[in-house]
Amino acid sequence: MLGLERDLVRLEPYNYNWSMLFDKEQELLCSQLKNLIIKIEHVGSTSIQGLPAKPIIDIAIGVNSFDKVMRIKEKVGKIGYSEIPVSIGGKHVFVKYEGDKITHFLHLMIYDQDLWRDQICFRDYLRSSPESRMKYIKIKEELANKYQNDVVSYTNEKKKFVDDILKKAKKFYDEKS
Repeated sequence: MLGLERDLVRLEPYNYNWSMLFDKEQELLCSQLKNLIIKIEHVGSTSIQGLPAKPIIDIAIGVNSFDKVMRIKEKVGKIGYSEIPVSIGGKHVFVKYEGDKITHFLHLMIYDQDLWRDQICFRDYLRSSPESRMKYIKIKEELANKYQNDVVSYTNEKKKFVDDILKKAKKFYDEKS
């Protein structure tokens, strides 16, 4: 089932429906945002086959400039999204609820800049590295058990591992180039 109450941490086994749910939401977003965006990508743990995840679909939306944020905010608002404050510069985040459960996050950022590349690089590396994926699963499960009612601590505790994987991923992709 898709959705999780705010502040809770509950991991579910990978669900093949997550990909289909992303496709459906991508179609809806494209119909609303046509000429305002460059690219939409499925990111986060629900985009990585075999990875347990909080049942929330993360979507990265790439734009060429933040000049369009107000128009995008208006259009996604009509399909159930609202902007939430984030402390990451260069990024706007929107959330969609079904009842009291968060079902989707939109991460609006400049296409092909550092934040965008980091999201895609992290996802692609975990998709291609079973060893790193298994380590991430172990950390996620340990932290989910420790911080069941504290998503902020859960996320903060994962940061070192995420940063380490991102360094490996960048090195891996730089060597391939």
